[in-house]
Amino acid sequence: MIDSKMLMTVFKGSSAEQLIKFENEFDILILPNDKVKDSEKLIDVIADGAYDCVLSFGQRPNIKNKVHIETTAKKVESAIKTNFDCKTLQSSFESNGISAKISHNAGTSYCNSLYYNVLDFIQQYNLKTKMVFVHIPFLKNINDIDSFFVKIIETISRMNKESI
Repeated sequence: MIDSKMLMTVFKGSSAEQLIKFENEFDILILPNDKVKDSEKLIDVIADGAYDCVLSFGQRPNIKNKVHIETTAKKVESAIKTNFDCKTLQSSFESNGISAKISHNAGTSYCNSLYYNVLDFIQQYNLKTKMVFVHIPFLKNINDIDSFFVKIIETISRMNKESI
């Protein structure tokens, strides 16, 4: 089976940025940590529909040694659900030794803003691109950083080979 074309995003200066040290298979976009520019930059990259999947990573302060898979982005009274199979991603993480929780709250700041704006763009322009946002812990909340990040990359790589 042919791998899908995947883009991985991380925020500059976040624990998620450390993921790219372990990644050489997917395209990577480092976002500048600016609520407006983050979304604009990502939308510019995916606008032509070349990517099958966008996997965005951010950090959440109150989790330890696990990931939160976000199903929903919110803006005022509006909410957009991802078109990504979060349950399968959760199972894949867990089968690879990473505790994973399905979350319906992408936060109130940069992560949620990016997620909402890009999901909205994907819907408005009927792109076939799937997107999911995954929160990882701050580095201080990860017991074995190298092993944790390697397992995340292995999980994503395996899912990609199964055409997400």
